[in-house]
Formats: sequence, C-alpha cells, structure tokens
Amino acid sequence: MKIDTPNLTEMGIVNPKQIIGYETVHVADDKDVLRIDYKRPKGSFLPKRRRYEFKRIGKPMPGAELRGEQAIRYEISPILARAIAELDKLLADQKKTTASAKDIKQELAELNAEVNDRIAQLTKMIDKLDN
Repeated sequence: MKIDTPNLTEMGIVNPKQIIGYETVHVADDKDVLRIDYKRPKGSFLPKRRRYEFKRIGKPMPGAELRGEQAIRYEISPILARAIAELDKLLADQKKTTASAKDIKQELAELNAEVNDRIAQLTKMIDKLDN
C-alpha cells in the first residue's frame, strides 16, 4: 500500500520507505526539532539521521491583563503536525505483520512447553508438602 506523503516530500524527503523512526524535541519556547532515522542501503552516502527545525507559532493569550512574554502561547507548527501524522501512518504501515501457520504453531509449541514445565514444578511442590 502506498501512503501519500506530501508534507514529507515538501521537507525534502525523497525515500520515505527508508524511514525507520523519528523523534520530536521541544528545544525552546518557539522551536521544535524533528529527527528522522533512516535505514539506508549498504554503501549509501546519504545520512542515517536528518534533523529539521520548526518555529512554533506565537498566539496571544486571552486576557488583557497579561503583558510581555507571558502573554504569548506557542503552538506547534502545522507543517510539523502534518509531518508527524504522515510519519505515524507510514511507520504503522511498515509494522504490520502477517503471521503464518508455521509461526503460530511454533508459538503454540513454546506455550505448551512452558505450561507443562510449570505444571511439573507445581506437582513437585505438592509432593514435597505431602512428605
């Protein structure tokens, strides 16, 4: 499934399928940083992490009694918010996995072994109490 990523493309991201994670950091009252991690092919000269800075939007607080810096509320950049939504959608799509019958049988065998070991352990404890 192809995910449309116009905001990431606008930021200069050409290979969104290589993205493996991201992190946002609020570094100042009026600035956020978005760090994107990539899984690059072997021998690639492209960076494994890129950093993008976004200015927050300053909006006046309601109430005329406030003056100065306290009277301004900073909100996240709309471009950053849309980019995060695209990244979440992109990474969620990459994490979807389909289980095969072989995988489920293996999981069931492991669970069965754990339960049998626990039953044997409890049986030994009961036998010790009877003696």
